[in-house]
Amino acid sequence: MKKILRILLVVLFVSGLLQSCSVIRNPLKIKNYVEIETTEGNFVVGLYQGTPKHRDNFIDRCSSHSYDETTLYKSVRNSEYSLGLRKGYDEGNVMQTDLVNDAVLPSEFNSKILPKRGAVAMKRLPDSQNPNKKSDASLFFIVDGGKKITANEIKIAVALKNRDTYKIYIDEFLSHPENKSLKDSLDALRSMKTMKQYNEIYARVMEMVKPQIEKDGVELFSVSEKNIKKYLETGGVPMFEGVYTVFGEIVVGMDMLEKFSRLETSLDYTPKKDVSIVSTVVLKKKDFKKKYKHIENE
Repeated sequence: MKKILRILLVVLFVSGLLQSCSVIRNPLKIKNYVEIETTEGNFVVGLYQGTPKHRDNFIDRCSSHSYDETTLYKSVRNSEYSLGLRKGYDEGNVMQTDLVNDAVLPSEFNSKILPKRGAVAMKRLPDSQNPNKKSDASLFFIVDGGKKITANEIKIAVALKNRDTYKIYIDEFLSHPENKSLKDSLDALRSMKTMKQYNEIYARVMEMVKPQIEKDGVELFSVSEKNIKKYLETGGVPMFEGVYTVFGEIVVGMDMLEKFSRLETSLDYTPKKDVSIVSTVVLKKKDFKKKYKHIENE
């Protein structure tokens, strides 16, 4: 009997190890789905195996109908569509309260999981209040970024992401007496709005300070060539990489992004038309395949 028990334990251990290796190799694998019905139409989210804490949290909340009657409270065309907030509540206050009450999730970043168009991620407070990048456990958003993105747009996004870091080092560099003439040239070009020459010189100065940034161990944002190719195919928002945990993607109903993008909004991106979640239904893979036979999903 003991021998049989030992064999069973070994089998279970090996089986668990194989499953774990499978997730590591393919964090984008999907076994769970959630149908989301909204007042504007429906869509289905496939949940990644590579983000188990976020996946399980979303399943629990959808199973308990926590999102029923919550709103699409922010619509930023070509960027994001935020959902899960109850009418009359403030996003910042909700996330602050959730952080204090530990209603948050540890980040689950993975270089293979990108904020592509149609990706679904959890909201979070900024680094100044949330240095560990913990996700809020309730508010989520859908990534848009437009259907097409160019390599130059990605390059600009990277530059914008690193702008504040470079500015600190460049200001320090230009404050040295030996660099006064360079500073004067930049100031003059900027005042004359001769931006082409200004940008050329500023780019050279960026290269000058880069070794010091690296020496100080400051990590600059970058997008790998491999991921650039993916963004060119899928669209998305590269600046969200390493900022928000993406835990799934829309597998049915991508046309909803077009509908959300056409919503008229106020200056703070609040839709002028009320859009809310009516219901959520959790589906296992076999149930999803049975209901959506026309959809291929690996």
